[in-house]
Amino acid sequence: MEPVRTHRARSVVEAARLHRARDRHERGLTLVEGPELLADVEAAGARVVEIFGLDGPGVSLVDRRALQRLAGTETPRGPVAVVEIPEHELDPTRSILVSFGVSDPGNVGTMIRTAAAFGWGFAYTDGTADPWSPKAIRAGAGGQFQASVARVGGLDDLGDWTTVATVVRGGVEPAEVTGRPIALLIGEEAHGLDDAVVEAADQRMTIVTPGSTESLNAAVAAGIALFALSNHR
Repeated sequence: MEPVRTHRARSVVEAARLHRARDRHERGLTLVEGPELLADVEAAGARVVEIFGLDGPGVSLVDRRALQRLAGTETPRGPVAVVEIPEHELDPTRSILVSFGVSDPGNVGTMIRTAAAFGWGFAYTDGTADPWSPKAIRAGAGGQFQASVARVGGLDDLGDWTTVATVVRGGVEPAEVTGRPIALLIGEEAHGLDDAVVEAADQRMTIVTPGSTESLNAAVAAGIALFALSNHR
């Protein structure tokens, strides 16, 4: 029987380092936790390098302390898998959701999940939370492995798309957005898109809300906008 590895085992230590963005980028690997999420990732065709768990066939056995080191949750049930990050290219014929500096990994993951649900791609600029962090993958329900996800430098990289900046007020309603494919721009949570990005975008769009709330959460705004744009197009 295979020996049970502790939290000090070399393979456990190396895998746990994938919680750091630098290690993920250098090695092209990330961590996926939980049986349902792992099944979805495998179904999407991702290459699984190694699976750690407390039991089960085809699993590298670890003790509970090691599993806790590998997992990103307080009470992990496993398994935790090391998965290769796929190399994606954006399809210039398909609309994309673009994060301009959304810094919360939960919001980024939710945005990717929503983009995947509507058949859109996802692009992100510097300042955006790493879409391949374990927390973002959990929030995205593995959508990172279903939608095309790619980094862009800014508007200059979006010449194949009609760029649409989301603004709190002063923009057109989704039904009035013209052109295709669209690059829908979502800004960071606290301040939205930079003025320079808004000014340079082809169009500006506003989600009209009759309530007293000043603005919407970035992921919520993205979800409403994608639904509205998909309905009207």
